Amino acid sequence: MEQTTQLKSYAFLHTAVFLFGFTGILGGLISLQESMLVWYRMWMSALMMFVVVLLSGKFRIISFKDLKPILLISGLIALHWVTFYGSIKYASVSVAMVCLSSITLFTALLEPIILKQRFVKSEVLLSLLVLLGVYIIARAQEGQLTGVILGVIAAILSALFTVLNKKMIVKYDSRLLSFYELGLGFLILTLLLPLIHFVSPLEQLIPTSMDWFYLLLLSLFCTVLAFNLSLKALRQLSPFTVNLVINLEPVYGILLAFVVLKEHKYLNQGFAIGAIIIICSVLLHTYIRLQRLNIKLTKQ
Repeated sequence: MEQTTQLKSYAFLHTAVFLFGFTGILGGLISLQESMLVWYRMWMSALMMFVVVLLSGKFRIISFKDLKPILLISGLIALHWVTFYGSIKYASVSVAMVCLSSITLFTALLEPIILKQRFVKSEVLLSLLVLLGVYIIARAQEGQLTGVILGVIAAILSALFTVLNKKMIVKYDSRLLSFYELGLGFLILTLLLPLIHFVSPLEQLIPTSMDWFYLLLLSLFCTVLAFNLSLKALRQLSPFTVNLVINLEPVYGILLAFVVLKEHKYLNQGFAIGAIIIICSVLLHTYIRLQRLNIKLTKQ
């Protein structure tokens, strides 16, 4: 029974990652600057999630004690998206996706510290293996330093809020938690917009007709559905496992960028070698986890 639940969680996670792979493509197609793009995405997604929560009968008021860490997580999610789309705007979808792969290294370092667990050597080694794949792919990127830096910051923020979410997901329904995080993230970003505009003036505030269509796809499928699936998976899987599998996102994203955005120059031999290394590390980690589970069940 436990193994079936684990396999179901992996299925949820891989489906979510495939949907996440489209976020970069849609971000590249939407003409809005990164902060406004995320602002629209968050309020639209929060509204959709509110409907889902009401229909499921899961709505409840979260205690003020738990609201404080959720507020922190919401801010991290908003900043993660802003830096991620900033990486796309300053560089390309391929660069942003490649940088996002470094999530595993930061998770392997942050998870034991935050959750007060011991470091697992195999997870650290697999993180380094993923970074090797990232390095091989990234060598082809030149003259896009700002985009690379923003991409790495996005990876750090993603690793951090995923680890922190592990503590909250055991307390609340994933749909309810998603609604609060998206809604609070929208409020936080709204408060930050004047500062963002002061630092980097916002040139376009209203989406075009095609932007609205892409934002709808981004909010409904790549946020509401994918977010829920990933949080459900997090109930059974460790944050490291979640973020390691999420390393397939750049592979999906770059392949989609090749088809949709014609980013041919990034799909060279280096990409192929790096992608194979990343995929193999994900499969190896999944195999190791399942073997450990089988050993655990045998001893019971």
